Amino acid sequence: MNNPLPFFNWSLKKAEHAEPDSFIRVRIPILYTILMFSVAKAAIVVGMGIGFGQTMQVSRAVVALCLYVGLVKWLLYRPAHLKVITHVMILLGVAIVWTNIFVFAHKINLVTIQFVFMVLMSSFFALGSTWGVIYTITSTLPVVILMLFRGSTDIYSANTAQELASPGFEIIVILNFVSIAVSHYLFFRAFHLNLGEKEELNKDLTASIAVANQLATSRTNFLSTMSHELRTPLNSVVGITELLIEDKPEERQKENLRILQLSAHDLLSLINNILDVNKLNSDKLVLDSAPFVLSELIKDIADVMRIRASSRKLDLVMDVDQRITGMTVVSDPTRLAQVMYNLVGNAIKFTDRGSVTIKLELAGRTASGMDVMFSVIDTGVGIPADKHEAIFDLFSQAGSHILRQYGGTGLGLAIVKQTLLLFNSKINLESIPGKGSRFFFTLPLTIAAAGLEPELPHLSQGTGDMGHVKVLIAEDNNINRMIIKKQLQKLGIEPVIVENGKQAYEAFIASDFDAIFVDLHMPVMGGYEAVSKIRSDKDPVKARTYTVAFTASVTEQQRIVDAGFDDHLYKPVSLNDLRNKLEKVAAMRLVN
Repeated sequence: MNNPLPFFNWSLKKAEHAEPDSFIRVRIPILYTILMFSVAKAAIVVGMGIGFGQTMQVSRAVVALCLYVGLVKWLLYRPAHLKVITHVMILLGVAIVWTNIFVFAHKINLVTIQFVFMVLMSSFFALGSTWGVIYTITSTLPVVILMLFRGSTDIYSANTAQELASPGFEIIVILNFVSIAVSHYLFFRAFHLNLGEKEELNKDLTASIAVANQLATSRTNFLSTMSHELRTPLNSVVGITELLIEDKPEERQKENLRILQLSAHDLLSLINNILDVNKLNSDKLVLDSAPFVLSELIKDIADVMRIRASSRKLDLVMDVDQRITGMTVVSDPTRLAQVMYNLVGNAIKFTDRGSVTIKLELAGRTASGMDVMFSVIDTGVGIPADKHEAIFDLFSQAGSHILRQYGGTGLGLAIVKQTLLLFNSKINLESIPGKGSRFFFTLPLTIAAAGLEPELPHLSQGTGDMGHVKVLIAEDNNINRMIIKKQLQKLGIEPVIVENGKQAYEAFIASDFDAIFVDLHMPVMGGYEAVSKIRSDKDPVKARTYTVAFTASVTEQQRIVDAGFDDHLYKPVSLNDLRNKLEKVAAMRLVN
């Protein structure tokens, strides 16, 4: 809000300091200068007109003098009204142009041209292009009319021409030139002051952006470090739990282990969501492209989520269009699975009775691709219409009572929304409170070319003998080494295990392996350096030994690919994931 000024304020500095808007503030002295010159010129005309008995000139000059003094007072009292004051001043200038031509001079003289120019200058400088054009037309129109009707006396007033007497005319001409020159000087000074302020603001903005980028980098590094630190002990919990379940415990123990396993996976899912939000916000999440059987991927998801649904006494129904079943497509199965896990998990969480349905429908088909509509339908609490947009925002839920009753972080649907944008798709919602909800989206998928086989990770139940597969493991954490050894022994493999990348490279030189699993961050020599040395081996066949990165960080995927690894496994490493990777290695070994 503007600082109040006393009515009898005559200080230009006070008027400038009272105006908080810098754009208005720099224009105040320009308008003040033009008005003060106008007051001086009007006073001179009054004096000269009285001296030479020019009553018409005196009358007009007295009116103009009063108006100019009033505008000066108005400007110093309420500088925020600068635009209105400018309009009044320019209209007064337009009136002087018209009366000069049709009442006083009956011709176009130098003073008239000067006033036309000042109207143009003031309107464009102070009011912008629209008003500048309007006032340009208004002030030049009498000049055009006079030129069109040159020689005709019908366009003038009945009064006799009465030009300002000399030397008053010459004095006004000189003051007009000075007024124009000073106004231009003040305008360009204000212009450069504004540029200077903007440059300072740009410097501050650049510095702020640098700080923000540094904070973002620090946050990413922190989350990457925390990811590693959280996943490493979680790897032990998940791994040991799986091993205990594989050992066929008693039914009472089995139930407790299942609860432990589900809790560990829930914690892992929470960690993944937090890290994925960070990647999405940093534009670092990039989709992969791999062939997979869509119906099998959805079946795997349904099998996993059916356990959770059963614990809540819910039916999980899978409804896949027959035209889609068995179809191999090319897309990012990991991110698609993440979307579906989030949607199905939400549906189960917010459904107390009834069912959850996963439905896939063929929405369109071309020679090389197809559009598939994915729907997750539940009979749960439903969502009010006014919350349909808000629930897809970070950390948002349909209401505080939902948070109290069902818990959750409010990350899942935000990740779904942002991930689908990477697929060039959009999440939609239909819901009736108390009756249920339907989340759905349509995904454009490329149909795999003939001969392009789906990747092996979906062969999760493989039971082939893999005892002949020679595996080297490099892991610096004692507990992780123990767990990976037990997992591999379950698969019939006796691995060679070392503690760092240097030892891994030495073992690689001393013997041949079918697969090398290397942790990325180890003392003495890390995984990146180790795989670089392996890829540089003189034996080209040996240099292409299948290498897999163990990582607890989800932000290093691109670096892993660039470093020359063939694949990666995120910690915690499940027995099922490990089996899938080794089945792939075994299949490659048979081919070779």
